[in-house]
Amino acid sequence: MNNLTNKQIFYYIENQNHQPVLTFFSSFSKRFYFFCKKRDQLKLLSEHQIQAAFDDACILLYEKIETKQLTYKQMSASAETLIFAIAKNMLSEQGREQLKYNSLHSSLDNNYEEVSRREEDNDDYWLTELEMQQLDEGLSSLSSKSYALIVEGFMESKSYSQIAKEQNYSSANAVGVAIHRTLKVLKECVIGIRKRDGNY
Repeated sequence: MNNLTNKQIFYYIENQNHQPVLTFFSSFSKRFYFFCKKRDQLKLLSEHQIQAAFDDACILLYEKIETKQLTYKQMSASAETLIFAIAKNMLSEQGREQLKYNSLHSSLDNNYEEVSRREEDNDDYWLTELEMQQLDEGLSSLSSKSYALIVEGFMESKSYSQIAKEQNYSSANAVGVAIHRTLKVLKECVIGIRKRDGNY
C-alpha cells in the first residue's frame, strides 16, 4: 500500500471508501509493536495487548475524521504519529487501571502474609476469606453495566473497542473513562465495607 497523504485520507473517508485508509493505517502495526518494545513502561505488554490498542487507535482516528471531530486543518501530524500517540495513551491508561484493580487483590495478599507472621492458628485464613467476601460484596453492589465492564475489561481481557461495540459505548476512549470511574466507585465501596466491618 502506497503512503497516503492526510489530504488523501480525508478524501477517502469523506467518500466512504474506508478500505484504502484502514489498509494504510494497518501498515504501521509492526512498527508500533517494536516502538512499544523499546519503552520500559510498555515492553512487558503482550503482543495481543499491543495489537488491540493499535487497532482501537486506528478505529478511533478514523471515527474522529468521519464524524468531523478532527478536520483536515487540525490534523497537523501524520496519521502514523497520531495513531502511535493514541495507542500509547490507551496502553498507559490500561496499565493504570489494571494496577488500580490489582491493588484490591494485592491488599488481600499483604494482609494474609502479615497475619500469618503473627498468628499460629487458622484465623489468618478466616481474615483472608473475610476480605474476599468484602471484595465480592463490592462487586455485587455495582450496576449490571459496570460489573460487565470489570468482567469484560479485566477477567476476559477484551479490547476497549470490542467492549464499546458490545455495550453501545460511543468509542474505545469512552470505555476507558467508564472503567476508570467504575474502579474508583468499586474501591470506595470496598473501603466503606471494610470500615463497616472494622477491618480497615
